Amino acid sequence: MSTDNQHQTYASPPYRVNYDPQGVKPQIFEPQGVKPSDLVYGDRWNTVNVALPHDPQTRMIRTPSPTPSEVCGVKSKDIWISKEGLKYGITVAVVITLVVLFAVYHKDIVIFLTPATQWCHDHRLGWLIPVGILIVLSFPPLFGHEIIGMLCGIGWGIAIGFVIVALGTLLGEIANYFTFKYCCTTRSQKYEKKNITYACLSKVVRSGGFKIALAARYSVIPPHLTTTVFASSGMDFYVFIAAAICSLPKQLVTVYIGVLLEESVNGTSKKDKIASIAVAIVFAVVTSFAFRYVNKKMDEVKPQVIYERRKARCVSECPF
Repeated sequence: MSTDNQHQTYASPPYRVNYDPQGVKPQIFEPQGVKPSDLVYGDRWNTVNVALPHDPQTRMIRTPSPTPSEVCGVKSKDIWISKEGLKYGITVAVVITLVVLFAVYHKDIVIFLTPATQWCHDHRLGWLIPVGILIVLSFPPLFGHEIIGMLCGIGWGIAIGFVIVALGTLLGEIANYFTFKYCCTTRSQKYEKKNITYACLSKVVRSGGFKIALAARYSVIPPHLTTTVFASSGMDFYVFIAAAICSLPKQLVTVYIGVLLEESVNGTSKKDKIASIAVAIVFAVVTSFAFRYVNKKMDEVKPQVIYERRKARCVSECPF
């Protein structure tokens, strides 16, 4: 094919060349149909003009920098010097103080509460009272399942006491699950956007399934608090109820401690002391291991959660 034929078949690009009356200036291409309405340089513009800051349709938005709370979230060691870390520290200190006071004055507590427990035990439907109390205490921020479990151990023994605690716990957790699933999901999602720790736990729960649910319920995190996360995160009900049933042995520990406390009123034998110490050690090891496992999973997803928060701010700040 000759050179002339090649020139004849060549299709020119869809651009218009602007000519100056006194001569041909360097070509300034004007793409058809994409010219902005507000041009600084008149009718003529080039591809460099498109990327200028005054053109909002082509401006690139940089991902915002992390906030101070997000920086502390990435640096796990720095979280204890933040406001959130201070809240955790105060909570842990209060819990430790209550545990120490209970260990010192447990005999007085047992003697004080024994008449009410025996009254419930002597009545035919008295066992419904601790069941109802456990259902009410299943809604955060209330707490006190452990105390009710020990009282059931004092009044009904380890077998019947555990059945009562298990029934009240399951009914309360089911009520808590459906309440947060259908009434508090929007509020939980708003809180997830504000709190990094809650957002990480929610993401771990969504991706972890039954394994994470069981580990979370065995950890030191109160079970009724994990239920709110399970419900608002969209966990399947059957996965939730399976994890709740498998974690019931955690309630058996509190019932057994109540049995030991009742026996300690009349004097504790060496065998009872050894059993009490062994139960406490096993309980502490299991809950600590489960908590470390969940915390490790949360640390793994924390950078991704923080990056998603930054991208969400980028989208909300975008003017177009």
